Amino acid sequence: MSCTEQGSVTGNFAMRLQGKFYLVCLAASVLLSGCSKKSASHESPGIPVARPFKDLRDLPGTIANVTLTSNTVRIDESTTHRILKSIGSDGDIFVFDNSDQRIQGLHEGQILLLDKVAVRRVLVVAKKDNLIVVGTDYASLTDFIQQGQLKWSAPIKFGSLFSAKDSSAPSRPTPSMWFIPNGTVYAAGTELSYSGKVDDWDTSMSVTPSSNRLDVAFRVSRSSQGMNVMTSAKGYLKDFLSSADIQVAQGDLSNFSYNATNLNGEVDVQYAATRDGEAAGIDKPNIKLPPLAKIPMPIDGIPFILTINANLILKPGFGAKKEAASGSFQITYNGDEGFQVKGGNAQSSSTIDGTGTIGRVQTASLAPHAILIGVAAPKITLSLGMQSAMDVLQQAFPSGLADSLGDFLANTGAGKWAKKKMNSSFKTEAAAYVQTVAVGTMASEGSLGMIPCKLTRLLLQFQGGADAYLLGQKTAEKDLIFAKKEFVVREPDVKACGDK
Repeated sequence: MSCTEQGSVTGNFAMRLQGKFYLVCLAASVLLSGCSKKSASHESPGIPVARPFKDLRDLPGTIANVTLTSNTVRIDESTTHRILKSIGSDGDIFVFDNSDQRIQGLHEGQILLLDKVAVRRVLVVAKKDNLIVVGTDYASLTDFIQQGQLKWSAPIKFGSLFSAKDSSAPSRPTPSMWFIPNGTVYAAGTELSYSGKVDDWDTSMSVTPSSNRLDVAFRVSRSSQGMNVMTSAKGYLKDFLSSADIQVAQGDLSNFSYNATNLNGEVDVQYAATRDGEAAGIDKPNIKLPPLAKIPMPIDGIPFILTINANLILKPGFGAKKEAASGSFQITYNGDEGFQVKGGNAQSSSTIDGTGTIGRVQTASLAPHAILIGVAAPKITLSLGMQSAMDVLQQAFPSGLADSLGDFLANTGAGKWAKKKMNSSFKTEAAAYVQTVAVGTMASEGSLGMIPCKLTRLLLQFQGGADAYLLGQKTAEKDLIFAKKEFVVREPDVKACGDK
């Protein structure tokens, strides 16, 4: 039985399934990290974007000394805002006016760097009237950097990143601050919220920045085929330091390190599931929530963005027509998460530690049953991709025009563009990440069992990695497990109810 299969827990003893569910528990931690590696359609915008860093070069100790590849076409920020008219809703299509010679001469295979907006590989270029339509794909670091180093340590201080804009600042955002929607003002202590449908799940979420931390809460629920499932979580992430060191020599990535230092936080999770009917199941147990925070981090025009996410997996398995299960768990964490990729090899630089507590679990069922709940929170991602920032980009460059020209582009460069669109569901978003994953499983024999056993496990795991689209096509995807712990509650606490 897997996280994505439908069906019910059957058999004489739920404890026989505990071993299988433990394997699913391990698989869930992998799936939780994979949720964000799927480049799907434009995701829900989530919480408004935070105040961006103007340029990471303003921070002490920053190094930004790179030579671009000869294949890179760079457009400065002010020109970008003048000639760029639209960005497609999936971030692939760019529409320019024809007033700039560099865009006029753009062709397939080149890399397009739009300062503080995007860096993309050009797949196809077409002209229509006075417009130039460009179909693009992800670009890796070595696609546009031939030589040099980018290095920074940026303090992520939630109170100031979400604070109100300086009253002396212009009423409209300056070009370097265009990420902040016009007229938007945030104050420390003000709750920012989102609610809507995410993969058919009713979703609500909120963040509240304060002087030294970000308080987070979210809730998802769904009713499907007689099954009702709900999970809610609340917690906090304290201010931390986000750092990276990227070194490229003669077009090859010689060093890549990414760290989130001085992480400190906790997450409290509550869950409940009921079944009332014959056939019951959840066909979409994986949930990728909209970003909890989006922090633009441009360095010398290169548009990195830091996002803080939460991903979920919920999978109940019931064996009778009328059943219910509920419970809770809490995790805390403290330390550093990070890794280095050098010479093609990845190694951890983490000192992260944490603990987990399993709350009271209640069940009502005659038959064996089980439930799996996985939460990846926080997931802290550094990316060159655009999916996390599409809502922000579209406030400056609306998507309507670009979307309307999608068919025109397909007809002009059908082969290349059709292949790009066909493969888009399997591509990642040029990113590196660190994350804390908690996966809980509960299996119960039911009240009719010879011994009404109930075995609850909580796996706490710290992970990180980077995909090939960020590191370069010649490099394999790198994923690491920094540390893991397991916590078990057995009721009654006897050997007959399974191994602890």
